[in-house]
Amino acid sequence: MNIIIVGAGRIGRNLAKTLSEENNEVYLIEPQKSVATKVADKLDVKVIVGSGSDPEALQKANIRSADLVLAVTTTDEVNLVVCSLAAAYGVKRKIARVRNTALRDIVREFGLDLFSVNELINPELVAAEAIVKTIETPGASEVGDFASGQILLRGFDVPETSPLCGSRLVELADEDFPWPFLIISIVRNQEVIFPKGDAVVQKGDHIYVLLPRHSLAEFVNFVNPELTPPKKVIIYGATITGKHLAQTLSQKIKNTTIIEEDPAVARDVSDALEQVTVINGSASDAEILNECGIEATDVFIATSKNDHSNLISSVLAKKMGAKTTIITTQQPEYMSIIDALAIDAIINPHYLAVEQILQMARGRSISAVTKLLECDSEAIELVPEKGSPITRDALKDIKLPKNSIVGAVLQGGNVALAKGDTKINEGDKVIVFCQDTAIKKVQALFTGK
Repeated sequence: MNIIIVGAGRIGRNLAKTLSEENNEVYLIEPQKSVATKVADKLDVKVIVGSGSDPEALQKANIRSADLVLAVTTTDEVNLVVCSLAAAYGVKRKIARVRNTALRDIVREFGLDLFSVNELINPELVAAEAIVKTIETPGASEVGDFASGQILLRGFDVPETSPLCGSRLVELADEDFPWPFLIISIVRNQEVIFPKGDAVVQKGDHIYVLLPRHSLAEFVNFVNPELTPPKKVIIYGATITGKHLAQTLSQKIKNTTIIEEDPAVARDVSDALEQVTVINGSASDAEILNECGIEATDVFIATSKNDHSNLISSVLAKKMGAKTTIITTQQPEYMSIIDALAIDAIINPHYLAVEQILQMARGRSISAVTKLLECDSEAIELVPEKGSPITRDALKDIKLPKNSIVGAVLQGGNVALAKGDTKINEGDKVIVFCQDTAIKKVQALFTGK
């Protein structure tokens, strides 16, 4: 495909890197020359210095032959203008990043077609949704939903007290559990393992599990019986993510509190969210945390705009009694230190936005993508085309690429974990777990080529 990406921020750079590595023709438009130069030195893409809302820059990027335009600058209005111009040049698929929730809502109300957009992406709201799913799955550090939420992917750290410790995978067969699940990968000592039946789960392993939605509650209790649903939540930072999170969680958890440093913002949130307790102050202040009842808090979530403050406040909250801590951050390098700091989950809004856009950009056969932070891998939902190689034999007779595994299938409304004799049919929704290097080969098995 010929793809134009407008904006070389974190989202744009990640998209450019991934899509170029998948043999797409990628143009990246960036107004700041210094940023453009750095990207051009690091990525195998064609970089154009200029504004995406400038027809001259778009023409340099061969806009008339583009299959897809991704407008992901930090300015919502520019992104919408880019998509309108792209439509005028005849581009069929346009995706815009829009962070302003009021603007996003009005665009949806009047119709995406009026603004020449096919999809809108809001990283902050995507992050809030991921945090809600994490909280609804006690003990989970990574979450992904497939087949319209009927098949779930969850990542867990296995504690020493878990009944899973010492279990061989072959002992965890379906017939022994009325709530089926499949461990599709184990991360152990920073090594990614695609386990076979004789593999043994060890304490401290990070496991990725695929399971039908109806199995979730039982599996969560099985992997760590000591965990219970949260009754008290504290959110630090009334950002887009924080406010959306508070609004959603307060409908399920009565004891929901927001800490916000800006007095004016705190007043506005207090007026807008009547069911939420709002406290003006800093979560890095032990007195403020004591005032909020941190010692009885089940989940502390740091969603402020300052990554450093999120990190510090979460460490302090955990030390003062919070059972679970979750932070949002734009810094991928934080992943390497959260275990040492006892932070339970990290949510990167830009990473999640890339994930969603990749799902749309890849197009053929791929209907959902979840990128996994700890192992350079992805879980992908694919829909086989007529005559595709994956539909020709049972899975045991199909040669899958190295470092890939078919995990689950939705067939005729029924969820089944994949086995050797599973036969995949055209139109099924199939969840495949694979490392990044195998994605193209996996996708080829599901297309009619």
